[in-house]
Amino acid sequence: MHLKIIKVFPTISSAFLMSRRIFGTAGIRGVFGEVDARLSLIFGYSFSLLSKENFSSRMVNIGWDCRTTSRLLAYASMAGVMQGGLDICQLGVVPYPVIARTCMATRSPGIYITASHNPPEYNGIKGFRDNGMELLYDEQVALEQIIGSAELKGDRAGNIMSPKYTQDDYISDIKRDERLSPAELKIVIDPANGTASYIGIKILNYFNVNSISINSNIDGFFPGRKPEPTEENLEKLSKVVKSERADLGIAWDGDADRIAVIDKNGKFVPQYVISSIVAMYLRAKKVITSVDMGNGLKEVVEKQGGEVLVWKLGDLHSKLLEIEADMVTEPWKIMDPKWGPFFDGIRAALLLLSAINEWGSLDSLISEVPVYYQKRLSMPIREEKDYERLVYRIRNELSGEIDDIDETDGIKFISGDSWVLVRKSGTEPKIRIYIESKKEEWMRRVTRTIMS
Repeated sequence: MHLKIIKVFPTISSAFLMSRRIFGTAGIRGVFGEVDARLSLIFGYSFSLLSKENFSSRMVNIGWDCRTTSRLLAYASMAGVMQGGLDICQLGVVPYPVIARTCMATRSPGIYITASHNPPEYNGIKGFRDNGMELLYDEQVALEQIIGSAELKGDRAGNIMSPKYTQDDYISDIKRDERLSPAELKIVIDPANGTASYIGIKILNYFNVNSISINSNIDGFFPGRKPEPTEENLEKLSKVVKSERADLGIAWDGDADRIAVIDKNGKFVPQYVISSIVAMYLRAKKVITSVDMGNGLKEVVEKQGGEVLVWKLGDLHSKLLEIEADMVTEPWKIMDPKWGPFFDGIRAALLLLSAINEWGSLDSLISEVPVYYQKRLSMPIREEKDYERLVYRIRNELSGEIDDIDETDGIKFISGDSWVLVRKSGTEPKIRIYIESKKEEWMRRVTRTIMS
């Protein structure tokens, strides 16, 4: 039989493929139209070729978040994988930690359609290894090369198989997790109308947590609030925590790899504080973290006889292949390697509640963490000079104060126990600026300089 070969790149490639490097710090990410069905199709096909070379399983798990465009992109990826001759297990709408845990449990790779915390018009594609870890940098480079030259061909189509691991299996594993003993508190949950809307509440109910939920019906338009659980986006959660006299509030992003916390007074708890509390509970002696994490975590870990290793944002998981860490964390995200090599916002909430159960209250835990003043800013980037001008302005403002410059990821100006980090976002056309100091006035001065 004559086999027709369809040339996919560049004749039907999307504008996204033609304009820039495909992978950012969190897989592929862009507005729908840049990330489209054509890209997802060729991604699925190329992923099947990569999987045949790197993984023994001939099955690919495919799941997606609740965005309105995610099902379309997932089906396109499924078609690509099956065209490449591999079978697929269709998980449907699931949180990020469920697809990751599925890959680990079944020893098979996976594809997840998600734009995580980005606005609803965005979408993206992530690839997972057969141990539940996201693809390594070298694997992403190899996948890009395959995408850049791929031709759809093959003489065997894959099949659609029944899932070998489901969301219910994830829930069962959580219930059996001996590291968890959550405090039975009154809390308010805000899943942002995302994938944790049902599963998160179901798990909390099992542990006898008295939960009140807002924004808890799954809706890919995220009508309740923006998916990113920032302080500004959690004003409603803050008000409900106070009005209900709850012990705290917990928020997730669209796919539940991120967590944010509101205390009983309605105040946003800084991200480095949450990571520090979990590190205390896990008695973590070796922690891998990102360049934008605060010094407070370092002080807490060193106080309990450990050390903190700093690496690039979005690539922390790769360090687990070199270092046997007790915890991996970046702002919003927490990974317990004993549970799996992936971030899990649902389990992070349970670890926090377990720490409260041990220490007695969230307030007592917060008091154990050093106080730093932080500010996080974002600016649109229209051209390369925008980034260069901002770096130049900050360097001038801190002239004579800079003790060191760290270029692990972006440019970090260090002045004693204060620092400013400037880096390009890997998921949006923005510049991210992070400022931290033990001196509030120093933080405010640098913020004013940047905003001017």
